[in-house]
Amino acid sequence: MSASVCCRCNEKIWPRAVCSSGKTYHPHHFTCKDCGLVVDPTLFFAVEDDVVCSECYLDKHAARCSACRIPILERGVIAAERKWHEKCFRCVSCSKPLVSASFFEVNGYLFCKSHFRELFSSRCSGCEKPIDRRAVVALSTKWHAKCFKCHLCRKRISDREFWIKNGQPICVACR
Repeated sequence: MSASVCCRCNEKIWPRAVCSSGKTYHPHHFTCKDCGLVVDPTLFFAVEDDVVCSECYLDKHAARCSACRIPILERGVIAAERKWHEKCFRCVSCSKPLVSASFFEVNGYLFCKSHFRELFSSRCSGCEKPIDRRAVVALSTKWHAKCFKCHLCRKRISDREFWIKNGQPICVACR
């Protein structure tokens, strides 16, 4: 068996070598690229083919959660060009988990579908509730079809013809 050569000092390694990312080291040359301390070969991270101790990895290299800023060491979520722990990937309004749900991002904040709709959808001029589907556009505002009613008789205005009285829609029968 021939001796390996240490990638740090270029000397033969005997009797024990440490190997990582195709490189061979004397045990005392297996050091962290950031802090220079000798690293336990069973507890290190390879960062761009360099050896990094677990403390430096957590401090300088680990991806951090966008919500809690704690390093992500297990499975995470990448969304809205950021990284999250699965448990932190939640609606900012109600804390509903969003991992397997529809979500919306506004200025870096995550919202479930219902809170996004509640906070950011157009509002009906009749009932003030969010409009998330088709709307009637009249009098420079939006209405749910069921809310577009005559201001006098309260019957739904379903045809395209209506009148305006004091800024309110009036059906043809009430004009």
